[in-house]
Amino acid sequence: MNMRILISNNEKEKNKEINVNMIKQSFQICEGIGELTEQKLWQLGFQNWDKILQSKMPESFSRAKWRNLQSELVKFKTILDKNDFSEFNKVCPSKLLWRSIPELFGKIAFLDIETTGLNRFRNKITTIAVYDGIQCHNFVNGKNLDDFPEFIKKFPAIATYYGKGFDIPFINHKLGIHMDQIHYDLCFLLRKVGITGGLKSIEKQFKISRGNMADLDGYSAVVLWKKYQKTKEEKYLHTLLAYNNEDVINLEPLLCIAYNKLIRKFDTPFKKLVNPVKKIPNPFIADKSVIKELKRETLSYFP
Repeated sequence: MNMRILISNNEKEKNKEINVNMIKQSFQICEGIGELTEQKLWQLGFQNWDKILQSKMPESFSRAKWRNLQSELVKFKTILDKNDFSEFNKVCPSKLLWRSIPELFGKIAFLDIETTGLNRFRNKITTIAVYDGIQCHNFVNGKNLDDFPEFIKKFPAIATYYGKGFDIPFINHKLGIHMDQIHYDLCFLLRKVGITGGLKSIEKQFKISRGNMADLDGYSAVVLWKKYQKTKEEKYLHTLLAYNNEDVINLEPLLCIAYNKLIRKFDTPFKKLVNPVKKIPNPFIADKSVIKELKRETLSYFP
């Protein structure tokens, strides 16, 4: 069974209007530069790092502050020119990392795990789904889960929903790795703009459909794995993988929604991302008979 399913590039239109230099319009990442000073720089016509580096000090700035700003920008520019996003993750203030989303769009791993329970010390990972913006990659316990650590290394950034609190600590512990990529956690980014709740409820707010899997939840994933382990019937595994993939495919439009709302909230001059609709079909199909079976057996867990 091939766990990596290629989705045609024709089914995934690239976001043509992304301005990949948005992070280079940010000045708050520099020590000593706050929100008001950044706004002042934009108003004075300093729209990017190069403009600062090529210009004389404005009268309203002290010499020391201007020199420090230029020095900081040279440091950040050198890091990004080398595509050293690991170092950028270390030196950029965490509250501003969301501004790098356009710079890394197309290089982000949208990630979600399913497990046998909530305790990373007692329970185990059953499946991991990764959507790279073009195709889904699935890793299954007992099949190819050990391939995940090497696979994820090629991504400079990951996006999750509450992954900082659950998925990444679980992965690090169970697979013995340390994922230090730039991490866009949609749970916390959306909270910044007043959007709260679980992933499924937020999807409903923005009319993002899960098709016939709308009623499935984390408990359903546990039951599906148990049934697959007991029967070895592929219909249970395929339904679990379909559910897992919905989580990651749906993260991409939510990331764009979060970014667009953040640039409005903080009154920045950045361009909006074109919000993609779901552009690929789920490579696994949830078995209708399995869905009915789950609803019948776990009725108390469904609304």
